[in-house]
Amino acid sequence: MIRSLLHIGMTVPDLEIGRAFYETFGLEMRASGNDYVFRCPGRDQDQIRLMQGSKKKLSYTALGTNEAGMEQLLRKLREANVSLQPPPFDVPFGGIWFQDPHGDWLNVQVAEPAPAGGSVLPPEINAHGRYRRIGKRACDISTRAKKARPLRLGHLIKFSPDVPASTAFYTDVLGMLVSDKSLDILAFLRGAAGGDHHMVAFAKSTHTGLHHLSFEVADLDEIEIGAQTMIRAGYQDSFGLGRHVGGSNYFHYLRDPWGSLIEYFWDIDVIPEGADWEPIDAAPHEVMFVWATTPPPDDFVLNFEARD
Repeated sequence: MIRSLLHIGMTVPDLEIGRAFYETFGLEMRASGNDYVFRCPGRDQDQIRLMQGSKKKLSYTALGTNEAGMEQLLRKLREANVSLQPPPFDVPFGGIWFQDPHGDWLNVQVAEPAPAGGSVLPPEINAHGRYRRIGKRACDISTRAKKARPLRLGHLIKFSPDVPASTAFYTDVLGMLVSDKSLDILAFLRGAAGGDHHMVAFAKSTHTGLHHLSFEVADLDEIEIGAQTMIRAGYQDSFGLGRHVGGSNYFHYLRDPWGSLIEYFWDIDVIPEGADWEPIDAAPHEVMFVWATTPPPDDFVLNFEARD
């Protein structure tokens, strides 16, 4: 059923503070009514909608499916006694609206994700036995002027007071699949048609909220160039550079102005539809990373989003 992550909506107390943060991160802003909408350069798809509010909150998650998937989803929602609701926000798009078991809003549309903007060529890497970059520098003086250009919103991790219950709803009702997990503390879910190792994940907390948004970039240089750009601009560093186990991707996390995290990532596992994939179930630190330049900070797992 659920095949893609389209965008997220977030309420914040100051739109201009959000604009400065996400533009420094590498996204492009446009006004949409009273909201600020952010896209990846050259990509015709909203990724973040910022809405004015008294406090920061992950307001909704917009997901995509196809016509057959929508029919199946509507049947599953009826069977689970989940009611469709009028749009809870003043937004210019359609789809259906409903709440998950913990009251978080979900929007599902019949929509395909837009392709990345421009031509994004994979970097030529001189790995042992596969030397392909011959007679050409990988880095020169001009590399210093390179900027992080996020390609797409790859996934988000949400806090949940009951990770197994959240996982059951997103798999049984929305048709997603578990890729890896950690006891009742973490669960990584991919789309029904395969794709990235995880599109949505859950981390245990006392209440719901946003742990992080994660944007794919073109190579490892862009992860660190983007992170260093953010740090020089005065934003808070968090965790990275490192490499995950769950998803295998390289990462660097930074704090947004309201305490949630944002991640640059590159080189994530892709799981095809129908794959015989055996999920890992291990302790959180074993799933979290293979290596990192620093240990995760103590506040990495904290939920800074205020309770309702």
